[in-house]
Amino acid sequence: MSQAFANGQRWISMTEPDLGLGLIVDAENRRITINFPAAEEERTYAIDNAPLSRVRFEVGESISLQGEHSLVVRDIQEHNQCFVYLAEDDNGELHPIPEQLLGHEIQLHTAKERLLSGQLDDPKRFMLRASTLAVRNQARASQSRGILGARVDLIPHQFHIARQAAQREHPRLLLADEVGLGKTIEAGLILHQLHLDERVNRVLILVPDSLVNQWLVEMRRRFNLNFSVFDEERCQELDPSRNEDSTVFYDEDTEREREQNPFETEQFIIASIDWLSANPKRGRQLSEAPWDLLVIDEAHHLQWRENGEVDSGYALAETLCRAIPSVLLLTATPESTGIEGHFARLRLLDPDRYPSLAAFVEEQAGYSDISEKVDAVLASPDQAASNDDILALLGEPLAGEFRNNPQAYQQQALETLLDRFGTGRSLFRNSRSVVGGFPKRKLHEHPIDNSADGADTTAFASEDWPAQDARVSWLETFLLQRQEERALLICADAQTAIDLEHYLRLRRGVAASVFHGGMSLFERDRAAAYFADDDSGAQLLVCSEIGSEGRNFQFAEHLILFDLPDNPDLLEQRIGRLDRIGRKQAVHIHVPYFNDSSTARLLLWYRDALRIFDEPCTIGAAMLDAFGSQLEHALSSDAAMAELVAQACPHADKLRAQLHSGRNRLLELNSCRPEQARQLIASVETEQRGAQLADYLEQLADQFGLEHEDHSAETVILRPGDHMVSDGFPHLPADGITGTFSREKALSREDIAFFSWEHPLVRDAMEMIVTGDFGSACISTLAVKGLPAGSLLLEGFLNPGIQAPSALQLDRYLPDRYARVLIDAKGRELGSKVSHEQLNGLCQTIKRKLIPALLRQIREPLANLIELAENQAQHLEADWRTQALENYRQQRHNERVRLCELARLNPDVSDREVAHFDAQTVQGETALGRLQLNLNALRLAIIS
Repeated sequence: MSQAFANGQRWISMTEPDLGLGLIVDAENRRITINFPAAEEERTYAIDNAPLSRVRFEVGESISLQGEHSLVVRDIQEHNQCFVYLAEDDNGELHPIPEQLLGHEIQLHTAKERLLSGQLDDPKRFMLRASTLAVRNQARASQSRGILGARVDLIPHQFHIARQAAQREHPRLLLADEVGLGKTIEAGLILHQLHLDERVNRVLILVPDSLVNQWLVEMRRRFNLNFSVFDEERCQELDPSRNEDSTVFYDEDTEREREQNPFETEQFIIASIDWLSANPKRGRQLSEAPWDLLVIDEAHHLQWRENGEVDSGYALAETLCRAIPSVLLLTATPESTGIEGHFARLRLLDPDRYPSLAAFVEEQAGYSDISEKVDAVLASPDQAASNDDILALLGEPLAGEFRNNPQAYQQQALETLLDRFGTGRSLFRNSRSVVGGFPKRKLHEHPIDNSADGADTTAFASEDWPAQDARVSWLETFLLQRQEERALLICADAQTAIDLEHYLRLRRGVAASVFHGGMSLFERDRAAAYFADDDSGAQLLVCSEIGSEGRNFQFAEHLILFDLPDNPDLLEQRIGRLDRIGRKQAVHIHVPYFNDSSTARLLLWYRDALRIFDEPCTIGAAMLDAFGSQLEHALSSDAAMAELVAQACPHADKLRAQLHSGRNRLLELNSCRPEQARQLIASVETEQRGAQLADYLEQLADQFGLEHEDHSAETVILRPGDHMVSDGFPHLPADGITGTFSREKALSREDIAFFSWEHPLVRDAMEMIVTGDFGSACISTLAVKGLPAGSLLLEGFLNPGIQAPSALQLDRYLPDRYARVLIDAKGRELGSKVSHEQLNGLCQTIKRKLIPALLRQIREPLANLIELAENQAQHLEADWRTQALENYRQQRHNERVRLCELARLNPDVSDREVAHFDAQTVQGETALGRLQLNLNALRLAIIS
């Protein structure tokens, strides 16, 4: 049953209680917008699944107004679905207090209140709460926070990019790694960090139609991020108002009032950019919805011209990029449409930084000089330290430090140069040559005599052309000789793919599947899954050109190019379906072609001039610009092609040499700092703590009534039990979940979850425990020699609370994960003498029927003991504030020095960015100055 929401009501977030008391500011059109003033945050939820709990104070409870003393509730009335409290002040006067005026900071069901009132938990629940406080705060302060739980290989350059991006307040980046280096994973890692840090709550991913489901599956399987796919059918269900294509007359203003924006009904959305670009109404609705992060894959398809001509996709992207603070554009071929297209994508990210194409081209010319200085620092820091030009670029005081001790400051000087110059702030591009770990490419040429007319057409007039095409006969033989190996065949035309698959499967008995643009997303995914099945899958997948983008078929042994595309970047995309990082065996590329044909000559061009079958081709667009017209003529003559290749090879060598200098050199160095990346990977490996997580989950299952069963090494099964504490458990399916603590096993077994400290089940369980009252109060007996019977010891766990926007990530600056106190009746701190684990071994449970009488006897000394613990907490609180502020100010000072130097030397950083940084620093200092240590869990031990 849905709850009644109304403007002005006060609610708290069950999943984010640290946000404080929320105020509903909008409750219409199937969504709720709620403001949390204490944290300066706003959330928008779908009405059907809003994780909110209504706040109602009862008669006798204390309430407080903003900045004023507490009042006691004497009566409750309701007006316009909102509460009005009749509350009494210290003078006995009654005041009507609408709930809108309540203070924004709120605590419910504290450990102190529960202990004094006798609302006690079993000692094992208290132990679970204490364990949760430790591991939760440890996870939140972790250096690998946000990237620990992704089901991905620990590939350094991917993690380096993700960490660099997430450290920016609003990352706006072009992820342009070469094909196969994992741009989707990089985007997912960035998104995962920002989401866990609560910096993005509404995310829009726009991709080509063929990649919608792939992104949906990747985000769910690798990052536990649940997206919703939106298409026209779904939008019409949510927004049944008139379609703009209708010819019926209507009043536009009236229709705008009637329509509901379907894109405001979900937080995480994936949609086809092709569909939205062709549908003005949906594009408008998409632009009007609020978003925190935009991701656009295959961004090289967006077309822009300096003369103002843009396609509908670019126009939509430009509108969205202006409105959305964080943007990630993905493309493996940033310059596939020339320098103009490359500039077009950069101006989407920062039009102020890239105002004109002419200025961009001029700026690029100067990157070679900076690259030479970087190489000088790398090659000989002692000699570089005497170079006035380098010292001027470094700025003081680093220039002086580098001059006096070049060896010690070499790395810092290098990082300074890379950070302050070039497009590295907007663009990351790793190359295979730098990253390494890729398989070799092996070309297999299969010349075929053409008994017909020497043509190499891929679609004949006859419907039965496959039976007449000698390449198909070759293909049959090839597959028959390799029945245990899988092959991906790509051709340009969808009908060619359909005819080929139909012929091979139905008439020749080959286990084949087809993949083309005319199929639905479900049909394409089913075909890809059939091909990927190790046991009973297809031997051959026949793809039209749509199969050359985005999809990962690296498990296949062979790539068959039934024809060759005119565009070298397109050919590189085809090869990139198999040639991907992590592949162990060589990529076998097969090209069947007719002798004396244009395909034979095009193959010669690609093989000898571009050398695309030896290594990834990064000069394709430039070579096409230089020799495009000659290439078209040479395709008709062997002699002309031989002459062209001889002429083009020196030019290709020159282009390759240029790629290893200038801006590309800067990009490679800035896109992955190997030492930093290795340290980050080491941090992830250390902080995984699989054995500790396994023990914690077993403890969790025991106390919440879950069934816990070992599955295999480092793998367990969790199921709902018959005696669960609550009706449901977060992220635990009705039929249970199997999860492993091993990253390697998780990568090889997609049917098994990857349990980490960031898995939603673990993360939400910890939040549920720490922010609720589960296990927060406990009384035990303690048999200790040397202490008089009846003596009291109070153990308390203090949890830091910071009322601040989560995007500031202030918990990273705290001096410790949590604090523990152990106090006797005289106020002596005994925590250093008796550990929590020792106390667990000594404490014994008290029979519940004895507790009421016991509490009546000890209530006064217990209250005094709690007061002593609170005083101790206040002393610790002051120390924590001092240390946290010192840590924060040091880090912010270092970052401000860097930012000011960037603003002085690089137009990429504006004065506004520095001013915003200073304002944010003040905000963080103010919040840390109000840091509180709350008594989150209390255990009273009575000496027996």
